[in-house]
Amino acid sequence: MQFSFFKMLLVLLVLSIATLPVKAEEPVLKIAGWDVYGDPYVVNKTIGYKSFEQKTGITIEFLPLSNLDDIISIAESEQDYDLFLISNEGIEILHDMGLVAPLDLQKIPQYQNMHPNLKYSEWSQFDSRVYAVPWAWGPTGLLYDTDVISSPDSWNLLWDPAHKGKVAMWDDVSMIWTAALSLGYTNVYSLTKAQLDKVEKKLLEFNKLNAIYYEGGTQMINLSKKGKLVAFNSWYNPSLRLQQAGKNFHMIIPKEGAVGMFDSYMISKKSTSVDLAYQYIDHQITAQTQKEMVNITGLAPTNIETLALLEPNQIKEMHLDNLDFFNRMLLWDHMPRKHLYEKVLKTVRDDLKKRRESLQ
Repeated sequence: MQFSFFKMLLVLLVLSIATLPVKAEEPVLKIAGWDVYGDPYVVNKTIGYKSFEQKTGITIEFLPLSNLDDIISIAESEQDYDLFLISNEGIEILHDMGLVAPLDLQKIPQYQNMHPNLKYSEWSQFDSRVYAVPWAWGPTGLLYDTDVISSPDSWNLLWDPAHKGKVAMWDDVSMIWTAALSLGYTNVYSLTKAQLDKVEKKLLEFNKLNAIYYEGGTQMINLSKKGKLVAFNSWYNPSLRLQQAGKNFHMIIPKEGAVGMFDSYMISKKSTSVDLAYQYIDHQITAQTQKEMVNITGLAPTNIETLALLEPNQIKEMHLDNLDFFNRMLLWDHMPRKHLYEKVLKTVRDDLKKRRESLQ
């Protein structure tokens, strides 16, 4: 009798546990893209994540990456990312690979506040359908330490022997573009064989200066904070963040010109959280979130309503009072003879490796 009572009690307990309401898993939105857009204090979150998570209850997971090839590799992998944050020359690549979905702009009302050069851009459209929503833009400029260097105006500052061991370039094909500009070439994406030979020679000279090649935005900022860099090329302007660390840097567009880019959000065809992705994109291009992005990266906002929230010196620094400035950048583009560029990169990297080994 006593046994039956306890047996019945156990059955009732099991049934009561089984019928308890199961707490639903919190929705997660997974994003992969350029590392510069990570939150400065929480590396696996994006700029703007805090207000979005508080407003929606959605958890943001961000994978920061430092080059285009890595972003493309993640996009074509079996990993379940919902959104990609990619530079303009990668938009067509992801589209042609069939990895991203066309967008319903009715679900992104902030899109109508885009910069005139970015709204319905030919870079973002295929068969009259928009696939990418621009988030930030800017030139690859020359960043220098104003406490060490006074009023430079040329890319050739990076080859000044006076700064040996403290100059750097991004370890990316952009080093070729920068060297080409320093030589006066503007056809940086379609250089001739003879021009590439001169660019290679110029980069080998750069190696002789004990030059540094940084992998991404985080490394570049850390090297600058430690006083190991006085000048380098950069696709965004971290001057404000460096000033907070006691380092006074300033970015210029040298007289030889500059390449430039705009970065955009694209939704993966494999996403199972498309509606959440639309909510996130619209949040990211609001004027308030764009202001946060500007303050962290020094890049220009794509939402023109952001200008009302910025300081006059920020507007002047980014040339936002000149709508034609965007058209003056040599936007990152495909290189028809990319194999020749890759050959130059290999030669330069192999030379640098030998130099470093000889010093050990």
